[in-house]
Amino acid sequence: MNRLQDVDLKLLRSFQAIVDAGGLAGAQATLNCSQSTLSTQLADLEKRLGFRLCQRGRGGFALTSEGQKLVEAMEDLFASADRFQNATATISGEMRGVLRIGIMDAMLANEAWPLPDVLGRFSERANETYVDLSLVSPAAMEGLLLEGKRDAVIGPFPEKRAGLEYLPLFQERHTLFAVSRHPLTKQANIGFEELSQHSLIVTPGELRRFPFIRRPKGGHGTGESADITPSATVDQMETHAILIRSGRFVGFLPDYYGQSLAELTPLKTQPELRYQSPIYLAYRKDNVRNIILRAFIKCVGAQKLIDGDLLRSGAVSSL
Repeated sequence: MNRLQDVDLKLLRSFQAIVDAGGLAGAQATLNCSQSTLSTQLADLEKRLGFRLCQRGRGGFALTSEGQKLVEAMEDLFASADRFQNATATISGEMRGVLRIGIMDAMLANEAWPLPDVLGRFSERANETYVDLSLVSPAAMEGLLLEGKRDAVIGPFPEKRAGLEYLPLFQERHTLFAVSRHPLTKQANIGFEELSQHSLIVTPGELRRFPFIRRPKGGHGTGESADITPSATVDQMETHAILIRSGRFVGFLPDYYGQSLAELTPLKTQPELRYQSPIYLAYRKDNVRNIILRAFIKCVGAQKLIDGDLLRSGAVSSL
């Protein structure tokens, strides 16, 4: 096998695009290449590496075990290449590099803190910076920062981790939602007892933060059987909404997101069955020298809450 540094990085990125698209045909539009060109590039890469990367043909596209291991290794390679490019941008003072951002889902519905406006201002200022924007589970965000796989993330962080900086953005109110046909929509002043008779969805963050989900009988932490136990767990708002729409489950959603979805109704609960979720921009302290990241942080910090229905109703508020 040739030395790894002799492998053309473009071939590896083409292979990554093929994997992401699920095959050669799907990657044609992404890479603006013919299928025959991609097939030649893939064969060239396999020859350079000395092993077969995937099965392709009438049976469909599938990675070999060696191909899967290469995909995992390429994550570190591409992250290192992006960090190198950003380091040269910082040295030169020119914002030519990559900004890798991870965000929680459902942010498009938050008109009180418009992320698209933030990204638009950043792109105008750093128009030669490539933006890699991904939806990330809040539970994975801090780990991706510490591993160097994301430069900045936006989400809820009830527990702060050493080595990371947290810029407060806003807080969002979470309310229990159900479909309009659910029996709880006919009740008012819903409390623990009423909720315990139905199937509740929770996120890992809610399990950590809110002991009432596993509230012991009598409320004294006696270790007796729980009044409320979750029936499902999710890590994204869309998966949350899908289960709620099934009609069986109820679950917490940000008010601004739940009310934007047809068929979902906020439940009339007691105050302890609502909560505020603080949202932050998080990034590594030792990465703040990155000129591109600094520009993004500045754009994020300049975005103020916009007066409107969400702010007036308390669905979104200052943190």
